Amino acid sequence: MGIDAKWIPVNKERTPNSAADVSRGVAGTVASGSKKALDSAASGSRKALDSVTAVSREAWKSASVSAAGLMSVTQGVLASTISADLDSILAGMATGPATIYDKAMDAGYLATNIGGGNHRLFDGGHTIAGAFEAVRGASTEDSIIQEGLGFVQAMFRDLTTPKGLPLANWDKATYDQVASFMESQFHVDRDWFYDLNSYTSAELVGGAIGILAVVFQWNRADTESFSWMVGSMGVAAVISANPVLLVIMVVAFARAFQRARTDSKYCDLVDGSVRGAAVATLTIFAVAQVAMVGGPVGLSFLVGLVVGILANKAVSHVSVHEISRFLAERAKAAAVESGSLKGLAIPPLPA
Repeated sequence: MGIDAKWIPVNKERTPNSAADVSRGVAGTVASGSKKALDSAASGSRKALDSVTAVSREAWKSASVSAAGLMSVTQGVLASTISADLDSILAGMATGPATIYDKAMDAGYLATNIGGGNHRLFDGGHTIAGAFEAVRGASTEDSIIQEGLGFVQAMFRDLTTPKGLPLANWDKATYDQVASFMESQFHVDRDWFYDLNSYTSAELVGGAIGILAVVFQWNRADTESFSWMVGSMGVAAVISANPVLLVIMVVAFARAFQRARTDSKYCDLVDGSVRGAAVATLTIFAVAQVAMVGGPVGLSFLVGLVVGILANKAVSHVSVHEISRFLAERAKAAAVESGSLKGLAIPPLPA
């Protein structure tokens, strides 16, 4: 009797031990393991990157504060009596007889004797543009290279003198009126006012350092560090009457104020400015004391540097905001206590 094929059960499930299924299983296991390994590696990389970023951020913040402190010390030293010594050292590099280019720049003064010792503000031959024109007309026989070298030498020679070079030309009568008004109304010394309108080599160095510091920390430093630089530059610019540094300070203050407004950190703006001003002031004072007793330049510089570093560490933890809040709380408590005692009969002290 034959067997009907349609009644034979057919197993439609695949055999689990087939080579294809084993290969797929192994591939799936490997893929799953690889994915887990990649996820683990990616997670570890992210954690490591976050740690490195956090450490870098803290390191940069510390470096910014240190740079701001160094800026305060540097500006304090350059704004002290050491600036005159620096000018003298640089002047020794430009000694020699007057050239035709020096005489061409002084032509206006030699012809009219205008301004006396302050003639560089009025004779028109000592601004950059005026000196360039004077040098060009000094001789018809010199070359462009000779004129260029003569211009640099003459400008450098005048730059290292106490009178320096003017920022711009003044009309003599107008200058006298303004100087008299400033002296009578605001007690501004005439020599300081002249210095404010001119710059020397030491002041130019101070301004250059200020520019580098501001550019370096324009987008990096926080509000406090940037304000620290502003405070030191402000003190140095006012004491030394450095017009170059004064302009840079105004720009830096605008930037610091903008950062403080963006981050709502006006307290950091005040704290940083006061700290920078304090460091620069103490540095200038220390150098001045050494100069008063006749100490050498090297000693003045060393004392100013040491005092500046110590002052930098001392004021780094001082908060004007915290101090003002403490004083306000004490004043409020005293007022409340005074009000609570008002009207009470206080017995007289025993005889």
